[in-house]
Amino acid sequence: MAKPASNPPSKQKSLFSFFSKKPATTSSSTSAAAASSSASSSNANKKNAASAAALSSSNNNAAKKPPSQEVRTGTSKTQLKLLSKITIGTKLAVLWPDDNEFYPCIVHAHRPNNRGNDPGHVYEIHYDDGEQETVDLATERFRIIGGKKRSSGGGADGEKKKSAAEEEVSSSSKKRRRIMEESEEDEMEFDIDESSEDDDGDDSGSEYKAGGGGDSMDDESLDADADEKEDDWLVDSDDEEGEAPKKKKPVVKETLTITRVGGGKNNSKTPSVSPTPMKSTHTSNAKAMDFSGFASSSNNSKPSAATAASSTAKTPKPTTITQSQSSPLPTQKLDNKLSAAITIPKPIKDQVNPSGSHTHNHLKFFTTHRKDMNRNPVGHPDYSPRTLHVDYTELGRIQENGKVSPAQQQWWEIKAQYADTVLLFKTGKFYEMFHDDADVGVSVLGFVYMKGKAAHAGFPEAAYGTMLNKLVDAGYTVARVEQTETPAALVERKKSIARGGKKPQVVCREVCALVSKGTRTFCYLENVNLLEKGGVDSGPLVAIKEILIEDDEESGDDDDGEDKGTKAMYEYGVTIVDAITGVVTLGQFADDVLRSRMLTLLASFGPSQVLYEGGQNGASKTLLAFLKSACTPTTVIECINPSERFPKSTAIKSDVRRMLDRVNTDIQPWDGQEAVKELHRRRYYPRSTRNSESEGIGRWPEILRSCIEGGATLALSSFGAALYFLQRSLVDAEILSMGIVKAYAPPNTSMAVSDASVSASSNADASNNASTQLQVMYDKEARREEGVDLVEQQEPAVINFPASAVDDLFAAEANIDHMALDGTTLSNLEILHNITSGAQQGSLLSKIDATQSPHGSRLLRAWLLRPLFRKVDIDRRADVVEELAGGSAAVAMSEARDLLKKTGDIERLLSRVHSMGGTKAGSGDGVGAATNDYHPDERAVLYETDKHTKRKVGDFSKLLNGLRAAADIPELFENANIQSPMLAKIVRTTDEGGCFPSGMKDKLDWFFDNFDLQKAAKGEFEPTPGMDDEYDAACAEIQDIKRQLEEYKDEMCSSYLQPRSTARSAWKYINIKEDSKDKYLIELPVTVDVPDEFFVKAKRGKGAKQVNKYRTPFVEQLVQDLERAIDIKSAGKAAGMKLVFARFDSMRSMWMATSHATAMLDSLGSLAQLAVQPGFSRPQIVDCLSSAKPGIEVIQGRHPCVDTTHSGGSFIPNDLVLGGKFGSTDDACADDNASSEETSVLLLTGPNMGGKSTLLRQTCLITILAQIGSYVPAEQCALTPVDRIFTRLGASDRILCGQSTFFVELAETAAAVRGATRRSLVIMDELGRGTSTFDGTAIASATVKHLVERSRCLTLFATHYHSLVEDWKNEPSIRIGHMECVVDDDNDDESERKNNITFLYTLGDGPCPNSFGVNVARLAGLPDDVLERAKRVSSLFEQEMNGDTNQHKIIPSTAEKSVDDISKLFMGDGVNGGGLKRVWSSLQ
Repeated sequence: MAKPASNPPSKQKSLFSFFSKKPATTSSSTSAAAASSSASSSNANKKNAASAAALSSSNNNAAKKPPSQEVRTGTSKTQLKLLSKITIGTKLAVLWPDDNEFYPCIVHAHRPNNRGNDPGHVYEIHYDDGEQETVDLATERFRIIGGKKRSSGGGADGEKKKSAAEEEVSSSSKKRRRIMEESEEDEMEFDIDESSEDDDGDDSGSEYKAGGGGDSMDDESLDADADEKEDDWLVDSDDEEGEAPKKKKPVVKETLTITRVGGGKNNSKTPSVSPTPMKSTHTSNAKAMDFSGFASSSNNSKPSAATAASSTAKTPKPTTITQSQSSPLPTQKLDNKLSAAITIPKPIKDQVNPSGSHTHNHLKFFTTHRKDMNRNPVGHPDYSPRTLHVDYTELGRIQENGKVSPAQQQWWEIKAQYADTVLLFKTGKFYEMFHDDADVGVSVLGFVYMKGKAAHAGFPEAAYGTMLNKLVDAGYTVARVEQTETPAALVERKKSIARGGKKPQVVCREVCALVSKGTRTFCYLENVNLLEKGGVDSGPLVAIKEILIEDDEESGDDDDGEDKGTKAMYEYGVTIVDAITGVVTLGQFADDVLRSRMLTLLASFGPSQVLYEGGQNGASKTLLAFLKSACTPTTVIECINPSERFPKSTAIKSDVRRMLDRVNTDIQPWDGQEAVKELHRRRYYPRSTRNSESEGIGRWPEILRSCIEGGATLALSSFGAALYFLQRSLVDAEILSMGIVKAYAPPNTSMAVSDASVSASSNADASNNASTQLQVMYDKEARREEGVDLVEQQEPAVINFPASAVDDLFAAEANIDHMALDGTTLSNLEILHNITSGAQQGSLLSKIDATQSPHGSRLLRAWLLRPLFRKVDIDRRADVVEELAGGSAAVAMSEARDLLKKTGDIERLLSRVHSMGGTKAGSGDGVGAATNDYHPDERAVLYETDKHTKRKVGDFSKLLNGLRAAADIPELFENANIQSPMLAKIVRTTDEGGCFPSGMKDKLDWFFDNFDLQKAAKGEFEPTPGMDDEYDAACAEIQDIKRQLEEYKDEMCSSYLQPRSTARSAWKYINIKEDSKDKYLIELPVTVDVPDEFFVKAKRGKGAKQVNKYRTPFVEQLVQDLERAIDIKSAGKAAGMKLVFARFDSMRSMWMATSHATAMLDSLGSLAQLAVQPGFSRPQIVDCLSSAKPGIEVIQGRHPCVDTTHSGGSFIPNDLVLGGKFGSTDDACADDNASSEETSVLLLTGPNMGGKSTLLRQTCLITILAQIGSYVPAEQCALTPVDRIFTRLGASDRILCGQSTFFVELAETAAAVRGATRRSLVIMDELGRGTSTFDGTAIASATVKHLVERSRCLTLFATHYHSLVEDWKNEPSIRIGHMECVVDDDNDDESERKNNITFLYTLGDGPCPNSFGVNVARLAGLPDDVLERAKRVSSLFEQEMNGDTNQHKIIPSTAEKSVDDISKLFMGDGVNGGGLKRVWSSLQ
């Protein structure tokens, strides 16, 4: 007999018991193998109690000879032996042929015949579901499922003593057994590997043997004996008790060869064929958790004897499967030119199989011949990776008994609808991962496979939050599949099905959540600590609908070829869903060929997941490439096809299924009208009095209503896709019922591209009106969040544009209310994230964000993305900052910051309480989405309820305490002498004309008085009187029943029991707890005489000390009433918290107002913290009249994010003056070195690394800070508000979009040239360096000319083209400057100092004579010989350019003059030879 494996039994063996309901069929061809398998792993394998008990009665026979044919009559010794064991009380399982299922029963009585001495085999049997039947077992197929415990070892001589290894296996299994026993999971459903195989396909001869049939049974019905089940559930059903040990046959390792088309990185020695599409093959450094003993077995086990034998056995000829190029492996990017034959070994039973060799790797329908549920193969235009066509015929062939068990079928049915997700399949207290999901568990979660042919891993429910976070961070979508039915409920459901009907074999399971990066709400099942610490990607979900605007070539609008690239090329509809706060944002806008506005949207929101439309008429390939280039590497980009199959609910009740399912299975997610109909059906929003679906939206959110009525078809189309995705993820009602819908319109930094330019669209007028309306609503909402309208409401001025172009320009300026920052500027200036790592650290936001609350931080971020433009708005906010930075308000603010820190994330917590309140939709006037009864989570069987309750109460406690702290803030400012009207508005209550709701403390006190947070966290919460009438009535009834029971005791002891004294003193009610069984049994000594109505239910003790436990009809009736009242009380107690949450949620408008007030105060306080830092001053904002020239003056300005230089020295400040002069009494902004002319362009030269880019960036950042109302890092600053900032910095390509570095450089330049106005600020760094010197110089010169003469904007232009400086040195509107440095003399004898350069980082006047590139090359470490040669070539080239050689120096300005002179000489009838000779001489 082979020695058992020494390593502890893997979790696979124990966890597979939940999925194993197969009988242990044996056959002549497999009995030897079964014996070998059982001999080597008798302790490591498991088996359900019924099979174990049954095998004990027949395994010896099975070991001696092959099973006989099915016996119904005759004198078969096997039959007679089994029939002779049947007595009254024997547990059987009888086959019902119509159902093809064995149903458990118990022998109730024997009905002998009248044929002499033959007693016959007719018995009366009672089924577990209550039915009775009289049958002749000699003619029936049945199984004996009762019996003695089976031993752990086998052998002809009886049970042998366990070896040390077997003891280890047994002890290591105890913990798992206890866990499963506590879980009350009685199912044993799913065993892919261990069902034996019958060669002839006939189950004959095995029906009389327990576990011999091919049909599965559930332990809910076969619950024979708890003690037997506890010991036997780990035992493999293939182990046969009493079987004689046989020589183990060599295990032949079969292999399967397929042809893999394509490559793909695979670190495993065995090729892995993972079937799930849309899953990235991430690797993980995750270490095994503390519960790894539950999750997996150790992978350091030695090869078994079977494995060793297989190495010498003859390997069967492998089967070759050729994969067609039209059906690529789903998880690999395939190169059709590359084809490799890969041998995939078949899995070995009872061993840990390597990745790529499990059962699912050999399923054609799962790998090489994959199709969706519509039978579309991979590569088909309509193929959807979200569904899977399951070939149950192929699936059955790989099962050893040729059948798919009910639990296996349940798993595959769910997987077919969620093929692109990782299923966490709940069994008891554990989430199991099978097949390709187990592959993910191994690669991402650090698990190892469990033993068996099927890939299998898992983890306990308590670890759900941790594991989910790892999977979602790795980019996977996770489906949480919960049991929504208990085993007891399953038994009752079976009883309700009439005989002949198909009875369910497994408990109901439903998908309760589909979690991805964009739909993660951080519910009570998850750990929110990671979110609060910023450890997860919390970006929103963005759905994008794109259409191409066809250019009408015959319209003749392309008169100006220069503006051809500025036309609107695309139009977009976007829906942005913030699942954490429940905010939905809609937008629709036109965009140019570079997608500038889309880039701004992505940079502003930083989405974690993006949805785009697939299909031939969907998103363009350039958009997909653009998304991959513009989004972060961790962003999930997902395709939604024009037609998708919506998953069907597996709920038991039909009305619940109707609510969860869509009307049609195949839906059109991008159809806006279909989305509106679904909104009506699900009733997410309150209905108006009108019933028409096309109307009835009067109470819907204003933005959504405007999109429907205004014809924003693209916005509604994207909303439809988002709705489909949210519904599929089962968070639709939770998010949409919040009723928060906002508008968004990205800033249009290109004057030539406007929403009004969408004239080629088929629905141009409606589209234009919808886009304009959304823009207006966005501006209105933004002004409310900015707080600029707190003091006085201002409607946008209605201007009748004059005919004059100049007057028209000034009129347009009057309508601007904020600065526009496009995506390029946000990235180049590192406003939200640093360029190096993409993290917030080192950005401008990180420098100024000293907020104390998350919602305050979000508001400050919104301010930074949308700086103010109007002087009055900027000054109003700056006044608040100044007052909070000093004086009495500063003292109050310092105390308020402590309270703000206690508020927490009010917006997120309000969303959580709304979800926990039970009101999943806002209508409240009907069924369905108006309640949460339909949601699968309400039916889920969870075991960590104490932890979940604690989290729920914890969130609610944070919110209550946070709001109480917020309510104390107005009191802090009561005695402060506030001068700013805006600050007074923010910190006052509404009854004083402020923002904080009045009476908030009284509202909060009710919740503190009626909701004991400490008791609730322990699960001891009880609704207070008056909160729930049904609960109050149930409590009163319970007390009344208890009173009646005491009165009955007194009556019986006084009048009916003898002796009375003994009866009165001994009478005792037992089992009086609410969760007790057989409640209120009466305990009395046997010596007490009782009336006849007292019947004994149980007894204890013997003789005179015997105590009987009685029940009477009166007490029984009271107990029934009591249990009914307790059920009502328990339900009310469970719903009590929901009632509190729902009541709190009904006051959400008050709490939201508090959130906004605290967010504004927190943001302003953060700016005040910045203002008190050394070196910061309040900037002077100057109005720019039509006759004035915009300008900026900075004295001793510094970069706000750079405190020290790269060498560790202090940052060196600089002065900068551009544009118009600002008069002041002390002439503080005067610059003695500046020219008397008002220069608007600084042409900046200087050495590499001399600080040019830093000066450019800091000028922009100072401007942004000034216009959000903040102090700036300068001694003094004055500026006119800037409407837009354009940046051309750095060097990067967009390789995914096919855009080179030079193309990106020119695209950024084009945006500035097209969109800059006189009120704009443009910075350009080394324009033209991506091409040849001459082309670069020409482009740079032409750009400067355009900015000076046409745009007339403020410009900082850094360049190394000295000829460009020479060309424009006499232009009055251009100032020439350079970053100063000191270079050691070449004649210095000290070689280490030769040509060394010292950067001064100071702005000086005039051009820099040299860029000193060779000096920087020396700092970079280039070899000396390279440096010397570079220096010589540079000197020669410089001499040529300066005219020191025989060649004449030519610069663009002189070249243009020479061309003009030569052209004039050739004008007229003849050629002016003398003039031509003079020109030629001058050029020499």
